[in-house]
Amino acid sequence: MFTSCDKTDEMPVEQQEREISNAQMQNSKNPYDKEGELHNAFLDYFIAKADGSKEMNREKMLKIYADFYASQKMEFGEAQINGYEELFNAYSEMNIGGSSSNFPPQFCRWFPVICDILTPSPTFPYLLPLGLLNENNGGTSTDRALKFIDVVKENEVKITASKELSEEQKKALLNQHAIARYSAGYWHNVSAIQQSNSGYYDAFQEAEAAKVCHTCDVVGADAAGAAVGALVGGVGAGPGAGIASGAALLEKAWNWFWN
Repeated sequence: MFTSCDKTDEMPVEQQEREISNAQMQNSKNPYDKEGELHNAFLDYFIAKADGSKEMNREKMLKIYADFYASQKMEFGEAQINGYEELFNAYSEMNIGGSSSNFPPQFCRWFPVICDILTPSPTFPYLLPLGLLNENNGGTSTDRALKFIDVVKENEVKITASKELSEEQKKALLNQHAIARYSAGYWHNVSAIQQSNSGYYDAFQEAEAAKVCHTCDVVGADAAGAAVGALVGGVGAGPGAGIASGAALLEKAWNWFWN
């Protein structure tokens, strides 16, 4: 007997990218999970309200924040204004939105609680697994982002149960991890699903082509911004982190006021 083989059956099926939903980003066991939702909401609000100028000054930025807080029925008063001024100064020293982020010598004096959290160390058991987002790991962007989100959730269980961490450290880490989950999902959706329908897409594509893993950089900036924002009075970790990743992404498109 002879059998025939349809050559089309032998061709590998191209894996389709899928949108990552809020439900997939969520972790109800993290008490700061809401900050992740606010982070993504702020990114949408920011790109819709920014006027496309090549410059972003503090006055414009504070106006966007005030309007965003109002849209969320959140208070934006003197405490928030002072808090964001402090946050902007910290981002200036960290060079967020510049060619590379750094931790200035005074960083550990400003934020001693999170100095170890944001200083890379192979012995620190709660580091974000940003390398999982690198396309060199294979699979689709969807696969990599969902794997990253799952591992971050596993980390959150360990953080919550830790006897070594202080309550302030837990607060900073849990905010950091919550924003990282939502950030990974958000930027995946921008680059793989929304594409040109997102105001961020062109800048994202340009930066991604020039770097080993720009997604890693943007999610990392988000997470660092969240950890700092969580401890600055009057500032929410989610909105505070949102502008950090926005600056990291749009560094070539705009002249950021803190650079």
